[in-house]
Amino acid sequence: MSASYADILARANAAVAESAAQIAGDPQRPVYHLMTAANWINDPNGPCYFAGYWHMFFQHNPYIADFGPMGWGHARSPDLAHWEHCPIAIMPTPGDYDGAGCWSGSVVIQNGIPYMLYSGVADMTLWSIDDDIPPSDRQRIPQGYYHEFLLEIDQETQCIATSSDNLETWDKYPANPVIPAIPEGMELIGFRDPYLWTEADGRWYMLLGSGLKGQGGAALLYRSADLLDWEYLHPLFIGEPGESGINWECPNFLDLGSKHMLVVSPHGRPVYWLGDYVNHKFTPDASPRRLDWGDVFYAPNSLRDPDGRWLMWGWMREARPRDQYAAAGWASCLTLPREIALDCAGNLQVKPAEELKLLRQDRLFADDISLSAGAPHNLNDARGDRLEISLLVRADHCDSVSIQFRRSPDGEQFTQLTYDYQSGSLCLQRDKSTDTADVTVDACQCRLALADAEPLKLTLYLDNSALEVYANDRITMTSRIYPSRDDALGLQLACASGSAKAQVAVWRMGSIWRDEKKRT
Repeated sequence: MSASYADILARANAAVAESAAQIAGDPQRPVYHLMTAANWINDPNGPCYFAGYWHMFFQHNPYIADFGPMGWGHARSPDLAHWEHCPIAIMPTPGDYDGAGCWSGSVVIQNGIPYMLYSGVADMTLWSIDDDIPPSDRQRIPQGYYHEFLLEIDQETQCIATSSDNLETWDKYPANPVIPAIPEGMELIGFRDPYLWTEADGRWYMLLGSGLKGQGGAALLYRSADLLDWEYLHPLFIGEPGESGINWECPNFLDLGSKHMLVVSPHGRPVYWLGDYVNHKFTPDASPRRLDWGDVFYAPNSLRDPDGRWLMWGWMREARPRDQYAAAGWASCLTLPREIALDCAGNLQVKPAEELKLLRQDRLFADDISLSAGAPHNLNDARGDRLEISLLVRADHCDSVSIQFRRSPDGEQFTQLTYDYQSGSLCLQRDKSTDTADVTVDACQCRLALADAEPLKLTLYLDNSALEVYANDRITMTSRIYPSRDDALGLQLACASGSAKAQVAVWRMGSIWRDEKKRT
């Protein structure tokens, strides 16, 4: 590592430390979701398990709480629940192949050596896609703050770094980029975000997110024996533009046993297909399906742990304007780890990772509640802004059941999650969640069809402004709320018509941060 590059890393780490000292005590800042110590985070990158620790990397701008030339932040955990910040793993090298950003990718282990594969971005262009400006007149911005940009395809390459000290520091491969250009003769939209796995032949396989002009989003398949020399094979799969967009980011490919799962982020809501993988071609069973039914989930990344379990994290974006999060000095977080599997019928199953139970502190409430129409039930002993809430509801000719949380005593501010038995709709309503201007308060809604006699099973993770909902081990809804009243801490259950019985448990949740005790 050169002295000049070491200085780049040192300045970036110092900037984070300086900003972190100024943002303590922000009531909107999550405490048990993985995030940077300060400033900007987006895509989860390179989750892996190595030498007794879970490691998570992520897109990180260490200088401001806004998108910019990305490095890779780093955190690690001994138990998948409690984490500690590590020094920034890599940063752009100005004027070089990754001078405008070290974008998303993977970390894999080959012969005991950790390899980081990422997309290097050499330069970026500040302009609107609608502007009629010739390339020679566009403003080049290898560093700094920018609003809208167009990335020229020849600016994206695939690069490698390795670590010799348990993932603490990383050395960029001297012969980077290892994939310096798109496949010859192809017209692509995007070329980034490597995702890797090995197969029975002992070779590495890699997907890159892309799009074929005039066709649709595509996951490009590569193969290598040593991670250095790569052979392009073909598109693993090409989507229909009307279903999954014209360009894909952050492809993931999970072997779930009887089926494979392809996940892509098409500059909108991430989608997935289940299907068959034969002769290095993927054939889906059906049209793409939404992976999450909230409004802030993007760029999920996955790993297979030493026990064979699949875990997934996503980027949980902000739902407030740029000026608000930039002024706050931090922006966004990652979701909690989710376990991904197939159920006995071959459908996708999504559950919170078991290790999250390690974050439970006081059990504030655990009892059965009888609900009847017109008689809402307040859980006065279970107030809070950092909670895990578990509900198992059996309804008796009930039209709907609902839970209000972050509820003020006068009932004027709250967020509500409602299940309608008539329509099978699960709806998150945020129109009363805040008085803060310009915050997104649109409803999030999806269909959740319950089988005969199947109870409604909900788990809510409430972490200041971060909210995750799990429903019946098959639906997730990730969103953000920004309550503006200090007394908006209450919980209330209700049903419309008929009656219902609910098994309810509520825990206060502790901080994940081993190195930030004050955040508890």
